[in-house]
Amino acid sequence: MSKKHFFTLLMVTVVVALLVLLLPGKIAQESTFQKHRLLPGLAKLVNDLEYVRLTGAGGEIIATLNRRGGKWLVAESSDYRADWTVLRQLLSDLAAAEVIEGKTSNPEFYTRLGVEDVDGPDAAGLMIEFAEETGLPSLIVGHKAQGRQGQYVRLSGSDQSALIDRALTVPGDLQRWLEREIIDIQQAELVEISVTHPDGERIVLKKASADDTDFELQKIPEGREVKSNWTVNSIGGGMASLRLDAVVPASDIDWSDAVKFSALTADGLQVSAKLVATQEQHWISLSASAYQPAGSDEPTDPGMETDAFLELTERVNRITERVTGWAYAIPQYKADVLTKRMEDLLQAEESN
Repeated sequence: MSKKHFFTLLMVTVVVALLVLLLPGKIAQESTFQKHRLLPGLAKLVNDLEYVRLTGAGGEIIATLNRRGGKWLVAESSDYRADWTVLRQLLSDLAAAEVIEGKTSNPEFYTRLGVEDVDGPDAAGLMIEFAEETGLPSLIVGHKAQGRQGQYVRLSGSDQSALIDRALTVPGDLQRWLEREIIDIQQAELVEISVTHPDGERIVLKKASADDTDFELQKIPEGREVKSNWTVNSIGGGMASLRLDAVVPASDIDWSDAVKFSALTADGLQVSAKLVATQEQHWISLSASAYQPAGSDEPTDPGMETDAFLELTERVNRITERVTGWAYAIPQYKADVLTKRMEDLLQAEESN
């Protein structure tokens, strides 16, 4: 056997020996890790929780959620309703989450996983805290895993970070913790709309029949024509899927120069609104009632305690419970629709 072949055989033997020595040890080490629940006590307590707080970079509190009277409220928005769908999904995922792999215990590497303490101004993760009496630890939710399922987390007070078996949805801004839908009245439901400006200008839109698609602009100035049916009808979409950007008590807003908006549905729902603009936001407050014809002391009842009237009353009550006492910041494009003027709906006058 040549020296070259002998040397090659020797190297192969050494490599095989190293594999025999190292591989079993590695397998044994990996096999000692057992999957386990991230928060083993949460499943039993989840229906009794009354406090959850989210904190972001720099220790800034994003949202403090408290349950009162069976409803979750957001302290940072004057105890407005929290989005239960978002919170329920998060709690459900946390209760079921399993740790599938241990990760670094070295604080120098936490930033790679996004699980560093949130006190730092550039912290990437979010901290979730529960009431102290629950005995549940707080945790930091870091980056989602790349190229595989899961997300990195670290229990507060522990050096050990971990990978869990699922990705969590944890909104990092206050707005997304709020129940954002204000009201949803589709254009097809409406039969009459009015917009009254502080200077006295008033525009009125009506449908000749509840089955009509288009509104008719009332009292068009002589010699003028509407731009299009679409322009007129667009006002009817102002209350469709109306969602908030922020919310404050209605008493915090000066309504003295408000535009007044009113809409009537075919089934007798009357929705009234006030709108004002500040430097930062466009604000709206709403109220609802059953339609009451002018000169009448009672709302219209299409048949005295009929199913339709009972449904209308229930709808009024739901809207009233939701919106009373609140002012909502809404997108500018919605505010523009709800505060249109006559000139916005008419073709330009021909110059002489």
